[in-house]
This record gives sequence, structure tokens and C-alpha cells, in this order.
Amino acid sequence: MTKTIELKVFGMTCDDCVRHVTNGLKDATGVQDVSVSLKNGMAIVKANNDINPEELPRLDVFKGQYRAQLRSVKDD
Repeated sequence: MTKTIELKVFGMTCDDCVRHVTNGLKDATGVQDVSVSLKNGMAIVKANNDINPEELPRLDVFKGQYRAQLRSVKDD
């Protein structure tokens, strides 16, 4: 089973920001796919069921310029 996790991402201003956030999320154990939108300031993460969604905003990628807030979690 997988889940879809939606995060609001703050601090992104350009395509390089999107790449940085995308790569930071993809590096997390259990993450299968990531889609980040600069326009919407959102990240959609497909992850294994064993991942704790509340841990994603605490990843290293969100400890500097960027910040994330958990918005929703849906079981697929």
C-alpha cells in the first residue's frame, strides 16, 4: 500500500528551488515519487505506507531557506 502526502512549501522562488526541494524529498526513505509546483507552492509525495508523513517537514531540506507544512494524507 502507498499514500499520497500533500505539503505546502514556503520559500521557493525559482526552478532551482523546486529541484532542491524535489531532490531533498526523494532522498527520504520510503518516498517513491515527488511532484513539486513552484506556482502552487505545493509538493505531492507518493510514499510507502510505513513512512510517517509528519516527519517530512522535518527533513534537512526544510531546515534552511525552505519550510514545509503537512496539508493532507490519503491512502491509495
